[in-house]
Amino acid sequence: MGSIDAFDIQTQEQESISITNYGGASVAIALAPNTDCTDSTARMDITITPAPCTGSTTPISRTGSDALFITSYSYSKDYQGYGQESWSLQGKPIITGFTGSIAFIQGFAEGNRLDGADIVSNDGIVLADSATGTVGLVDATGRNIQVSAGSPGLGQDDTQEFGRVTSIGSGVGKEDGKRGNASASIPHQAIFF
Repeated sequence: MGSIDAFDIQTQEQESISITNYGGASVAIALAPNTDCTDSTARMDITITPAPCTGSTTPISRTGSDALFITSYSYSKDYQGYGQESWSLQGKPIITGFTGSIAFIQGFAEGNRLDGADIVSNDGIVLADSATGTVGLVDATGRNIQVSAGSPGLGQDDTQEFGRVTSIGSGVGKEDGKRGNASASIPHQAIFF
């Protein structure tokens, strides 16, 4: 009342980056849900150096304490060619005027992968069952069947595994005659204090 400003303005910034690399170019990153109010350890150092046609630019560097948090990972490969890893990364929220502390904590990561004789030796996903955390056991398995009409009517019958994800990254590059498809979701939540 008595002011021309009918509402307050809150500005929040948050960086996000999506990258794709060939398999064999990353290292495995262990995932563990936070048990306290410290930053998640599911982080990745990123440096992007643009190469403009004219002039020069300053590299974008998010390393060390500025490293970005991993929110999802996926791997895909066809029978021929190189496997590819895709990563989604996110920074802490930047709130104008906020003077407190922000912790970015990691929740329970879950995902899925294919299993079978024609699947790559390492798709970058390590699964465990949710109840005991035993690597090699899974929460559930299912079948994914795809058949194309026509002559010949070819298709695929895949076994798909689901469970808690304990590690991501380091998927294979070239492994001809094998294929793969896997993904993981790594939830993060900002805590203000």
